[in-house]
Amino acid sequence: MLLDSLKVDKSTNTISWYLDKKPIKIVCENLDSAKLFSKFKIVIALVGSGNYPSNLIGFSVEGNTKFEIKAPEGFVFSYLTEHPTAGIAVVCGGNEKTDGWYDWYYAVDPKTGKLTKHCPAY
Repeated sequence: MLLDSLKVDKSTNTISWYLDKKPIKIVCENLDSAKLFSKFKIVIALVGSGNYPSNLIGFSVEGNTKFEIKAPEGFVFSYLTEHPTAGIAVVCGGNEKTDGWYDWYYAVDPKTGKLTKHCPAY
């Protein structure tokens, strides 16, 4: 399976890539960002209007929606990343400090989208 050329176009709210030379294109209203996690065969997008994205959506590399979830209570989504021990992660900012920190890495289960608080993001 060859994944190639992820492109995120916020002006048209589209995410596109190639899977075995076949183009895949997804339209996400209020697209903020997206990232391909090829090791896990998933594309994750942050979407929502306002200052911070409100939803995290996971897509299979074939372009099918796998899950859509909201930010953890008391937090907002900030950005997607890959963490050395958590795998797929999203950094979430808290409205108040939790255990001394505002920002936390949340591990994203690539099958279900379940978020698990991992460690402070600093």
